[in-house]
Amino acid sequence: MSSRRSIFARLDQTLLVALSLVFFVLVLLAVLRDERSEWLPFQERFQEILEENDQRTAAEELEPGIRQIWIPALDRVDRCVSCHLGYEWGASLPADLPEPLAPHPDLPFMRAHPFQDFGCTGCHGGQGFATERAAAHGDVAHWGEPLLSTGLAERYGLTRAELMQTRCNQCHRHEPETQGMDEINQAKDLFGKKKCLHCHSVDGHGGNSAPDLTYIGDKNPELVDFTYVEGRHTFFNWLIEHFIDPDVVTPDTEMPPYGFSGAQARQLALLMLSWKKLSLPPRYIPRRPPPEAAQVVRERPLPPQVPGAEVGRGLFLTHGCHTCHGVGVSTAIGPDLAGLSQRRTPAWLRQWLADPAAMLRAEPELASWPEQWGGIIMPNQNLDPTEIEELTRYLSGL
Repeated sequence: MSSRRSIFARLDQTLLVALSLVFFVLVLLAVLRDERSEWLPFQERFQEILEENDQRTAAEELEPGIRQIWIPALDRVDRCVSCHLGYEWGASLPADLPEPLAPHPDLPFMRAHPFQDFGCTGCHGGQGFATERAAAHGDVAHWGEPLLSTGLAERYGLTRAELMQTRCNQCHRHEPETQGMDEINQAKDLFGKKKCLHCHSVDGHGGNSAPDLTYIGDKNPELVDFTYVEGRHTFFNWLIEHFIDPDVVTPDTEMPPYGFSGAQARQLALLMLSWKKLSLPPRYIPRRPPPEAAQVVRERPLPPQVPGAEVGRGLFLTHGCHTCHGVGVSTAIGPDLAGLSQRRTPAWLRQWLADPAAMLRAEPELASWPEQWGGIIMPNQNLDPTEIEELTRYLSGL
């Protein structure tokens, strides 16, 4: 019995020694890793910069280690400041210091967004709790919020400041105009002028004949069809190409071509990406203006029956014509079709339905139509001769 206890005692002693050695090795590795950390050289250099700029007391008090901004209200920990040490030293240090030690620019809106209340990643993107450059900048797998860098912005013909407006508008989405958000402000103006709420809904206001855009920025790119996208297969680029040529990117879409320029398409894409579901404490949410009555759009009235034209009426509905055109009711996008048979002949209607854009080019009297209806050109529905005939029969009875 005593022999067995002796054996177990020796095993326990051996195991204890082995575990102690493992623990010692782990501690040694941790110390070595800390000594070789990416942020330590920056902190050592920053101490020198403080001394060179007569900030000796601050240099002496700067102890090496991981630094962070912790914001419980936003459930955010930003350790970016372990390397970006000069972020709040704009009044005492030169502005031309190299990154990551340069002070943050003293932008007009910074006074309303103090670092201790807003942190870094809320505006710049990236992975705040990381302490290595690649991970902190979001250049890792399965991290969906990369750093909004100059390089990333240039891929899409934007500046970094323009790209960062997507983050600003996550809080300021309900303001019609916000200082420092020129691209988003113009997109909001376009969104209103082009009467997008006639078909789409946002925050419970608008139509229901097109996708709800309230949280369109959260759409998973894996659920996006890139079959007809020529550029990068990113959701941002999908949006840009969709705004420029909707019936190419989405062949079955009912969205008409608006003739957006590349710049306008990028502005609208930035607006879409900014519309994300974000839970914020009340103090972080700017005051929301009341919705305009004109924004509240619901079900479209069904078009009237015309004897002997049931097939044409069905085509009128399935092709979404009633989304833009009313019959005897107010319309937001296209002309009211009530009394159309008194204004247009069947021959004219057949030609119009076959190719609206060609008619606009051919007839000078129609040149003002796009401007009259918000720059919208009626899309070519690519109707076959039988469908054109059935629709003409229906429209001729209105």
